[in-house]
Amino acid sequence: MATADQLREAILAQNPTDQQREAIFAEELEFLLRAAPGSGKTWTSCRRFIWRAANWPHPVGGLALLSFTNAAIREFKTATINVGRRDLISDPNYVGTFDSFVERYILAPFGHLLTGADKRPKLFPGPRLGDWNNPQLKVWKDGRGGQKIPVRAWEVIPYPDGTKLRFKASPTSEDLPLAAADHAVHKLLSLGFYTHAQRVFWACKLLFKRPHIAELLAKRFPEMIVDEAQDSNAWLLVLLNFLREKGTQVTLVGDPDQCIYEFSMADATSLLNLKAKWSIPEKPLSQSFRCNNQIAAAVRKVGGNAYFTGAGDGASEWRQAFVVKETSTTLSDGLAAFQRLAGQAGVSINSAAVVGRGHKQLESLRGKANYAKLTGKAKGLATAAFLRDSRHDYRVASQTVERIVRELTGDDPLWERIDTDPNSRERTAVALAIWKFVKSPDRLTPVSQLGDTWIPTMRTQLASLIEEIGLQCGAKLGQHIKATGLSAAQKALPLFESVHEFPEVRQDTIHQVKGESINAVLVIGSTRFWNSVMAAVRSGDNTEDRRLAYVAMTRARHLLVVGLPKEHYDKHSKTWVDWGFRAAT
Repeated sequence: MATADQLREAILAQNPTDQQREAIFAEELEFLLRAAPGSGKTWTSCRRFIWRAANWPHPVGGLALLSFTNAAIREFKTATINVGRRDLISDPNYVGTFDSFVERYILAPFGHLLTGADKRPKLFPGPRLGDWNNPQLKVWKDGRGGQKIPVRAWEVIPYPDGTKLRFKASPTSEDLPLAAADHAVHKLLSLGFYTHAQRVFWACKLLFKRPHIAELLAKRFPEMIVDEAQDSNAWLLVLLNFLREKGTQVTLVGDPDQCIYEFSMADATSLLNLKAKWSIPEKPLSQSFRCNNQIAAAVRKVGGNAYFTGAGDGASEWRQAFVVKETSTTLSDGLAAFQRLAGQAGVSINSAAVVGRGHKQLESLRGKANYAKLTGKAKGLATAAFLRDSRHDYRVASQTVERIVRELTGDDPLWERIDTDPNSRERTAVALAIWKFVKSPDRLTPVSQLGDTWIPTMRTQLASLIEEIGLQCGAKLGQHIKATGLSAAQKALPLFESVHEFPEVRQDTIHQVKGESINAVLVIGSTRFWNSVMAAVRSGDNTEDRRLAYVAMTRARHLLVVGLPKEHYDKHSKTWVDWGFRAAT
């Protein structure tokens, strides 16, 4: 096993920058490592973990390295193994996602104490038919005209509001608080379930009710490194604060300008607020190993980090940042310019991506979605078919179909069996049946079919799938798979009218590409979106739209093209050019 000096030399042999070296070997046990896009944040966090864990000064306990994605965790573990220290990623240390940490050390061993149940609670797999009609799992909210709308317990989101606990039915901040929703989520927990949105809430509540558990957890992990800390939601911040009060020392790694998960209650101000509250120093990582100098210089104004720099000059005059005027509703101007510029820059379109804020905007690249106003499970099946037909996303399409089947047959004991043993043959058989269903256009009917024939066909095919799996379905499919939302004219049209000769280029949302490096990126957005970005930059406000634009643009390695709608381009193109973007002609 390598000595401390040998380990230091092995890390230094990987040529860290001065800023990375300072963070890896820092004497401080608590600081905010503010990392710019592509600056090697995960790489640095991992080497910091290796160095601290290999030189562990505490008589007991271990070091926890937490992040939010399995991809980051895999990188952490691979890097640790590659320096010959596989031992560091096992007990007493812990390397994993925040969710898995909460599951393993809080809810799995102690969650049943919240309700006095005999069985440990687990993640809610989906509603059974009986759950929909259980009055104890319902909360009511006010709708238009005084109408009362039911909200099910698995749709309820707890959130802290100052010192008060509140509940809402939607991730958006505009959603009004729900009254008396605590009984519904407690009933769901007493049945043995909690949702993703409720998981850390219950963990916090447990630790507050039994603080000795928090004290033991702080002794178990006297030090923590939190990667992507800007994505910590309100409850994770409460948890970190509480563990720190009990003795855990926390290093935060992240970038406030890349906080784009407000829908899951992440707060862009949290990192800087914690830095001030905890009185910890800040260390920078400002040089990107991804973007070239030209792209970094152009994008710098969009973000809030004035020190953001690139990895060197682009190899040609075409490897830089461009803006293009978009006059087409199918974004044909931007796509044509993107293909032309990629060719001039010597970047294969196969290593490029079109990036937009949401799926609806990306759908407009492929054509017109006539199914957009379908409702319920019919909308879900149409979405699954679109994902398969237009985006070749079989994984998400399969997950969508399984969710619908679960909702229709949730009372069948098969689901409890396969959820208890996810590696069972039954689980494999169900997954295979759904996968075959999605793969076959004769079963999951293509969205190119006319609406008035697609609906009845899908009822028949879904009933066949349920029977094939061997599930009992008490629901009448005609009441769940119906044409509600389709106008008479839309019923006579294909559910989706595609654009012919669409280029074979990857399309993803900004959230899906976060953390990636992509050779060439076309960023698309509405006039409203880009006007919002422009206003935020001019006022100096760190808004969600501004951060989304910044994250999307900083994925680009060699070529960045921003497609601006004509109305915005005509009014603001000079400002974009002043920032360092080149107008594409």
